[in-house]
Amino acid sequence: MKRKIRWLLYHTPVELFIRTAEAFSEKITELTNGNIEIEIIPLEDYDQHVATQGEQFSPIALMQSGDIEMSQIHTSRIGTWNTPDFFALELPFLFSDHNHATRVLDGEIGMGMLGRLSQTTPMRGLAFTYSGGYRVIASDKIINNVEDLAGLKVAVFSVPILHDIVKSFGCEPMVVSNRENSQEERAKRHLASLQTTLPRYQVEADAEVQKYVTNTQHSMYLTSIVISANFWDTLSIEEQAAMTEASQYSSKLERAWSIADADKIASDADEQKRLKIQNYQEFPQVEKDKMKAMSQKIYTKYTPMFSTGLVQGILDA
Repeated sequence: MKRKIRWLLYHTPVELFIRTAEAFSEKITELTNGNIEIEIIPLEDYDQHVATQGEQFSPIALMQSGDIEMSQIHTSRIGTWNTPDFFALELPFLFSDHNHATRVLDGEIGMGMLGRLSQTTPMRGLAFTYSGGYRVIASDKIINNVEDLAGLKVAVFSVPILHDIVKSFGCEPMVVSNRENSQEERAKRHLASLQTTLPRYQVEADAEVQKYVTNTQHSMYLTSIVISANFWDTLSIEEQAAMTEASQYSSKLERAWSIADADKIASDADEQKRLKIQNYQEFPQVEKDKMKAMSQKIYTKYTPMFSTGLVQGILDA
């Protein structure tokens, strides 16, 4: 029996997300001899839902209602669905490098987190993706040291841990919506500095204002490939195995693409000029070490809120 899966492209820039869906589509077609077909749906098809539901619009709700089967969702959004462990992935300086992140995300810890999603949400997690990787700060002034962060207005989503992380660096959080394309929200973001990633800079930052980019690498921008739990339960064991394999395959490609995209921007002056970045710099290690020390209060406050041993397990992986 042929199955069709509707995959909603929920985030921008579209090119970062559509290539993951396309890679998954090609792989699942190969693994199932075409018996599972992926229909990639642009967010524009849900403009009316976005307009009427605003901040409440969520692909998770669409999976719950059966309107879609799959999407890629930011980990902090997943965390708001009674899965607080996903907020642990936002902790500053949690991952020492990409190899460390891979051991966590593709290992027992990450797969366990994804597998438990269906216990408290209408979805099942299949794989972790980067959507840009390490975060940078885009601002209206050059940031040379941690002292330059003091009082800096930084746009953040309405999630407590994200507020506290910004505060721990001496910055002032400025709450914005999760909806990237809202004209009102984009205007608000233009009044503040942004935490973004190099591949996401073009769609998230106002290059006329936030033209100074400092690569602080203070946390990862992580998303997850998720599927409707109800739909997952209708699949055969063989189909579930194929879905898992295709997810792992496409997620590894996506993370490699994100790293390559970020490296290209970081090392190519012409690429920075194309993006209208006036000044790009790597934050000195000594300054990152200071940020890390400043953020330890976040670990003290939030570690007890996560599953016992989760944070230490990630750090030790």
